[in-house]
Amino acid sequence: ADAFGLPYRYASSFESFREAYRSSLLSGRPEIIEARVIDRSKNVDIHQRITSTAIQFVTKLVSETSSDECDLSLNTRINLPIKRYTNENISKGSNRSKTLLLIHGWMGDKSEWDLVGAELVKDLPHEWDIISIDLPGHGEAPYILSPIQQMMRTALSLNSFHENADFCSSGKFSIDAMAKAVCNSLQNDHGIKSLDAIAGYSLGGRIALAMNRLCLTNTDMNAPQQDNDNKLITKQTRLILLGANPGKLPFDDHTVKTESDNQRVRKDRLLAQSLLSSLYKTYLIPIGSDLSYLSKFVAKWYGNNLWGDLQERYPHKFKNMINRRIMSLSERRHEIASVLYECSPPLNPIDDWKKVTPAKTLYIAGSLDKKYSFIGRLWEKSGGVNKYVEINDAGHALLVEQPREISSALVGFLKDARIANTLGTSKEISDEDANVVNDVKTDNKEKLDPAPRIQVGVMEFESFSITVGSYNAGIRGIGWGDSARIENELKSRSGFIISIASGDGMAVGVGEVSPLNGLHKESAEEAAHQLNAVKKFLSCDNSEKRPSFLAREILSMNGSLSRLVQSILISSGIDVSSLAASVKSGIEMAILSIASQSQGSPLPQALAAHYWPKGVPISSSTFGLLPVNGLITRGEYATSSPAHFSAAAKEISFTSLKIKVAGHCSPKDDALSLVRWSEPLNGPRKLSLRADANRAWDLPSALEFVEEAKNANSSILSILEFVEEPLKKQVVDKKWSIIDQVIALDNFWNIGEIHYALDESLADLAKDCDYNFGNIAADLRRLFGDRVNRPHGCAAFVLKPALIGLELSLQLAKLAHEEFQISAVFSSSFDSGIGLAFTSILAAVSDRAPFSSKVKKYAHGVGTFGMLGGDTLSPSFESYVSKEGLVNVNSLSRALYGLSLNEMSDRLPVLDPASPKRESTISLNESDDYLAKTSTSTSGRDIAVSVSLPLPFSDAIASSRFTDLPQMSRWSPWLNSVTYLDSAGLTEWNLNVRGVKFSWRARSEVLENPKGIKWESISGLKNRGFVEFEPTSDDSCVMKLKMSIIMPYVLVSLFQGMPSVVQEFLQNKLLKWSLEMFRDAVKADLALERGDIELGDALFGAVEGRANALEEALK
Repeated sequence: ADAFGLPYRYASSFESFREAYRSSLLSGRPEIIEARVIDRSKNVDIHQRITSTAIQFVTKLVSETSSDECDLSLNTRINLPIKRYTNENISKGSNRSKTLLLIHGWMGDKSEWDLVGAELVKDLPHEWDIISIDLPGHGEAPYILSPIQQMMRTALSLNSFHENADFCSSGKFSIDAMAKAVCNSLQNDHGIKSLDAIAGYSLGGRIALAMNRLCLTNTDMNAPQQDNDNKLITKQTRLILLGANPGKLPFDDHTVKTESDNQRVRKDRLLAQSLLSSLYKTYLIPIGSDLSYLSKFVAKWYGNNLWGDLQERYPHKFKNMINRRIMSLSERRHEIASVLYECSPPLNPIDDWKKVTPAKTLYIAGSLDKKYSFIGRLWEKSGGVNKYVEINDAGHALLVEQPREISSALVGFLKDARIANTLGTSKEISDEDANVVNDVKTDNKEKLDPAPRIQVGVMEFESFSITVGSYNAGIRGIGWGDSARIENELKSRSGFIISIASGDGMAVGVGEVSPLNGLHKESAEEAAHQLNAVKKFLSCDNSEKRPSFLAREILSMNGSLSRLVQSILISSGIDVSSLAASVKSGIEMAILSIASQSQGSPLPQALAAHYWPKGVPISSSTFGLLPVNGLITRGEYATSSPAHFSAAAKEISFTSLKIKVAGHCSPKDDALSLVRWSEPLNGPRKLSLRADANRAWDLPSALEFVEEAKNANSSILSILEFVEEPLKKQVVDKKWSIIDQVIALDNFWNIGEIHYALDESLADLAKDCDYNFGNIAADLRRLFGDRVNRPHGCAAFVLKPALIGLELSLQLAKLAHEEFQISAVFSSSFDSGIGLAFTSILAAVSDRAPFSSKVKKYAHGVGTFGMLGGDTLSPSFESYVSKEGLVNVNSLSRALYGLSLNEMSDRLPVLDPASPKRESTISLNESDDYLAKTSTSTSGRDIAVSVSLPLPFSDAIASSRFTDLPQMSRWSPWLNSVTYLDSAGLTEWNLNVRGVKFSWRARSEVLENPKGIKWESISGLKNRGFVEFEPTSDDSCVMKLKMSIIMPYVLVSLFQGMPSVVQEFLQNKLLKWSLEMFRDAVKADLALERGDIELGDALFGAVEGRANALEEALK
């Protein structure tokens, strides 16, 4: 100001700035006004208020209804166009006393009935007035939002279902809203006072059912006159439903129905989201590209099994229908997507079928449409409809494929005088009806079953390592054979967490693969080798090679799960003789989790629905709390006291303790230690003990243990439940057999009067029988099947799912409970929380099964959690165990439901040794010494990057500009937005990569020395890092960025097989150009602030050029 002789004013607030600016304008001469920059907290507050106000204003602006549009709500009229089908040979003045309404399906319009209508006018009596109508959001119906409003909403990103729930999921396009709109328009706009018949196809059939219910139960839906002759719909109105979902029929399997319905709703809503998202591109890409997308979308929709290979059977009809649907979507995509979002079939009112008059209802489906022909046959058998007509050689596209046959069926039904005055409502299903229905289900199970097959998708895995024991000491004598000796110390548990996705990406399941030395034959390295082979097989480009399964078969635990897993392993090139038990069990866990998610239920409920007998009631309270036994390892009772154990176990009052005996001292010392542990802990509570000898004794030593225990405490037998495997492996003629082992164990029982449990012997038997349940069961039945003539002392089967498999464990548990009245105890293999969770769930399902009701229950062997120094579950498995030693199975199963490796990766203790990092460093002189170093795991998911770039301005300037986070998209165009959510550094980030949208929330903190910022995501896309500005002079600094990111599976699949492409793009384009754009944007700002407009414009041009290039690269 002094240099140019200009007046100078200083403004420290908006009010003072406004006053200074007003004065300057009034003076008519140039002035300099310095506006003091506010601090960061005020800046955050201003951004929040601006954002909130702008969103409220714009949302209201683009949602307001003009005179040319309509608002479809529950009580608002909308004039829906109709079409009349007439015979040209009939005079216009002919009396038409009856009305037939035809309603189209999703993506269709009133002309969808043209082929059928042309036949109807020929064959129906002249008294019938035949009309079709456009549903809201379809055909020529008035727009709910005009094309201009839709374009505005799309451009402003207000079309997301989640961001704009008020429009897209508020009931504007619900079944009931559309049904009311049709009724109101017929009565008020077209003068139709009553309907004698309604024919609805697919979605139209569901609308017809809703109209019927609403008119029969709500007088407001009818004309003012309330006598039956003047109602729009009465009990005399005939309903014809073509491939329509009637709701939840009483004879359907409610559990399966509900669970598959959840999956259908998720899929439909994802499709709706996809359609709506494509609107973003329509204003930016050529019309041909959009039509190509719509063509693929429609072709995929009509490629579903529901349509019965329509393209192959009727290629010309298929092509015409595809073109019509593409035209509909190009004109009304937003509303059609909204209809799909709100009208997914499972969202129907579930009882609409109850309001139909059976004698007045006709159901039609195509023979190739397995789902709806299944419904039609069962509904007819139960007496719920007058008749079911099945159209031969037709799928779901009935109106296109067989219009003449459809017309013939409608005419025959409408002309049938026998049902003219028949009334009645849908009856309740009797026992006899239910038996008939069940017969139909059984006889046609494979033919009619509409359940979709689930394809196995990609697999990922990451390693973990957890310390075991405490005070720098591990635990001793864990395992079988020589590993059970006290000299062997276990200091850590290592393994892998695997994640398998379904082929459609709708479900993902996790499992644990952690071979234990001395228990599993395979090493961790061998398990990793097999996992890599499976991962490679499941990531193959030809998806047809990947196996698929039916969820109900997998969950029935009838052998299907084992066959599926074995086929995956063999297809991966793994020899049958070397299949790793830990790998097999880990894959079983993941597959079971996917199956349960496809059914919409946590694993315990899903297993019970199929593994238990049919008809058993199941609820969230069915499984409750599972008792767990504590564990005293070998040598622990020699160096610790019971009081020390109680403290180490974090005051968990186990009602059962298992004590590892033998392997390091005499049977007498083992017996005395057993007694010593029982007395102080018994106190006022009831305590049970069990011992585990791991086949360490011969018969004399085992009997000595029993005798010494009795001598030390005569009541010890009353609390000693059993001894696990007290005798050495019985080898006769160099061969072991389960029969010889059990005979020796029964001899121990007869003499010592103490029961035994089988553990290692079951694993050996399973191996000898190649894990074939039928052969295993045959051997066990010979030993335990005749309790009268051959009594035995076996108290329990100890089952290790991580060793013999999850499915085989449940099969053996059921055999033991149902046929032998032997208890089943599920035991861990020193697994982490993932393995413990699955073992606990299996135990709960087994214990609560109806066939287990008369069998004694023992606490289960998952108490090893207290010896682990960490966990793969978060919260840890231990957090689900009460102070009484009870596992909350319901909460635990909910934690597993939908859990993916993507959520766990950031908390697994170690990096995967099987997935070494590839690193590259690049120095580019032409980029002013830009340096980048990137490392990625071989999985392509874990990416760590470190970059630096010199900046020609001070660290203070750089930090102040960079930490203004809402400005981030100026130099990072791949970011859609960054928004402050509070004043404590919480922000929301949104980006778009190759059409896939991601968002996350992060906590950030501004750094002072050196200046910069650090952040870490707390939800969504997992990433963290920091940016520092190290000063090199008063007016220069070096910008250093370090960050790590875990790529979501969807991006991994997009870049499958191209890790080098991802690395190259990340370091040489995305980050390099973003840093250079930041440098040039700040230089441009500084130039303009100095008054150098020419340089500022040039620099902004460079920034814009890089932004355009980066956007093209992202495409």
